Order: sequence, then C-alpha cells, then structure tokens
Amino acid sequence: MKRALLINPWIYDFKAYDFFLKPLGLLYLASYLREHNFEIFFIDCLDRNHPLILKNFKIKKDEYGRGKFPYAFIEKPEIYKNVKRRYKCYGMPKEIFLEILEGIKEPDYIFITSVMTYWYLGTFEIIKLLKERYKAKIILGGIYPTLYYEHAQKYANADLVIKGRAEEELYKYIDNLKKKDFFDLPYPAYDLYFHLDYVCILTSLGCLYHCSYCAVNYLTKGFRFRKAEEVLKEIKYYYEKLKVKNIVFYDDALLLNPEFKKLLKLIIEEKLDLNFHTPNGLHPRYVDEESSYLMKKANFKSIYLSLETIDEEWQEKLGNKVKTEEFLKAYNNLIDAGFLPEEIEVYLLIGLPNQDLAAIKRSIQFLLPLKVKIHLAEYSPIPFTQMGNSFSFLTEPLLTNNAIFPCLKEEEKRKLEELKSWFHQISKNN
Repeated sequence: MKRALLINPWIYDFKAYDFFLKPLGLLYLASYLREHNFEIFFIDCLDRNHPLILKNFKIKKDEYGRGKFPYAFIEKPEIYKNVKRRYKCYGMPKEIFLEILEGIKEPDYIFITSVMTYWYLGTFEIIKLLKERYKAKIILGGIYPTLYYEHAQKYANADLVIKGRAEEELYKYIDNLKKKDFFDLPYPAYDLYFHLDYVCILTSLGCLYHCSYCAVNYLTKGFRFRKAEEVLKEIKYYYEKLKVKNIVFYDDALLLNPEFKKLLKLIIEEKLDLNFHTPNGLHPRYVDEESSYLMKKANFKSIYLSLETIDEEWQEKLGNKVKTEEFLKAYNNLIDAGFLPEEIEVYLLIGLPNQDLAAIKRSIQFLLPLKVKIHLAEYSPIPFTQMGNSFSFLTEPLLTNNAIFPCLKEEEKRKLEELKSWFHQISKNN
C-alpha cells in the first residue's frame, strides 16, 4: 500500500478568517486516492479544531463554527513594503506542524493544494520544509497553479505541478490511478478531521454566466449539476455518520441547478435538524417566491446575495447578472418567506478600476433602509478573466491581493479607505 501525505498550507496574508473555509478539492483527492488503496495522512494547517491547536490556543467560534485563526507576524515581501499593514502567517504554528510530521512515516507522494493566487508564499514555505525532511515526490495543485501554471513551475520547487482537476490529470503521472469524473468521486474525506463544525458540499460545477471579473468559466468548463437524491444522500451521511450540524453550499451558481428546489423539498421531507449556508452569494434573479419559502422551511441560516452595485453602467460591465429591481424582488420574496432582514447579507463590490466612489456610496445608502447586513467585497484582479486580462501587473500573483486594492492609484486608495471608515461608522449606528 502506497502512502500519501496531503497538506493544506498556511495563509500568508494581511487578513484571514475561517469563513466556512475547507480545502474541498484536497479532501476529494484524499477520497480518490483512498479508493485506489493509498494510505492517507492529512494535515490541514488551518484546522482550528486540531487537538494541538486547542491545547495551545483559546479558539473562539460563532454558533456555526466560524472564527479567527491563530497567527504569527512575519516579514512582508518586498513588493508589499509600502502597504501600511502587518503581514501574518495564519494557521497552526510551524512548531506544531513539525511535531505532527514527526509521527508520519516517509510517504511515497506528498500532495499540496494552493488556493488563493496571492497565498503562494505559505505554500512555498511548506514545500521547503518538506524537501528538507522527505524524499517523496511533491505534487502541487489547486487554483494558484491552475491560474499561474508557469509561475508555479518556475518558483514552487515542486516535483510536479498539476493544472486543472486532479482526478482528471493524476493518472498520467502515477501508476494504477484511473481517470475519474468528478461526479463519480466518493465523498470528500471529512472523516480525516478530529472534529467538524461544518462541511462544505457541491451540488454543481461551473456557471452559466460569464462575469467580467470571475474565473469560474476558466477553471470549470460549462455547467453541470448533480441529482437531488444524490446530494441528499451525501447530506444525510454527514448528518448521521459524522454528526455535523452545518452544511455549507460551495456552488458558484447554486440556484441555477434545476434540481435545487427538489433537493430542498427532500430535505424538508426528511426533517433533518440541520443549518444550511450559502456564503458564495446567490443570484438574486433566481430567488423567487418558491425557492425563498423552501429555503426558509429547510432552515437556511445565512443567505448571501450578490448585488455588487446598483449602478446600471457597472451592472452591465460586470456581466449583467442582476438588476436592482431583481434584487428588490428577491429581498421581498425572502422577507415574505419569513427571513428577517438581518438574516440577509448582501455583497457590494468595491476597488474596481475607475469605479465611482459616489456610486458605491449610493449602493450602500440604497441598502441601509432594508436593514440587511452589507459586505464590502474587495475586487481582486484575476488572470483569464475579461477584466483581469487588461492588467499587465498580473504576472506577479502577490499583486492580485484584494487587500491592497491593486487596480487603484494611491489617491484612489486613500479615498476608498475614507469611504470604508464612513461605512463602518454608519453601520454601528444602524
């Protein structure tokens, strides 16, 4: 039996928060390898429930398991030298990581994921440490090497860099592995965790929209969905076998799944004592009366809507995904279904190139009387997107970090920070 060590690295960034954050692709890979008779060892450096973390840190979490990561201050990369914020390593301390490694025999393969493009420095540090300890072949995959394949090949020092989905690529490089379709994979290996507050699932892959800022259509071709009965079976497994109370939908276009309403009806029929969450943002255009009623009945606890802006010109530029009147209709449908305004959370997009700050302020003022929770989502330029392709600086992944507003000039950044301060002040008063 071959041994595989799978690692979800630290986050190197100015900010990070466990907002339903799980390495879903890596967990699917673990189950795929286990199906091919691999012995699996797993380290999630962001696991706030790991016994060694709980032993050394006082971990706070909300009722659904979200909360802050442990962190340590680290030196900023030179490229961030003018950013007036502290740079941190989020996740388990290096000493705990090395202590866990002490109990793991020499693996045959080491698989490392790397999610956000601008988190790659944490991934590189993990690879460096593993190279010093093991002779195993190190394989890097995830969103960062898919979007920045040449960069990862040149700088990561991995033995193999995988572009795209592992279940469709690894068989080319490892004997006795078979190519597999995502929808035929066993459930992600959540049983590898010591304790779970929530699990993240997918009912579909891809999106039918082509928003100018989004890379989903590059990462996943087309739009495919699972049958409602299959998704329910997975949910029941987590509920009955793993005793998990919170189910988080990771879909990029959850409501576009034609099986979604059927799934909600099945959940209601089963009378499962669960909480459901939609952190990726729902398309307001599809939040009709029936889906609103069914989500309320099924016990959806956090509803996130993607409004982005009420400015018609920008709505068109961003992909024409939602009109303001469609958002209002969705809001009213949710309220009529029994959701409280404070249970509805709305994303507004800020930090776009040449974005009128007055338009952002109008969007905020439009939402304030509705009493919803407003989230200012900072734009991150991404390669292989209509908007991102216009920026020459995207050759360096660190410059895709939304925390530094990479598309704005210094004066624009200053004014945007002033607007954010104004927003936080009026939020306190409302």
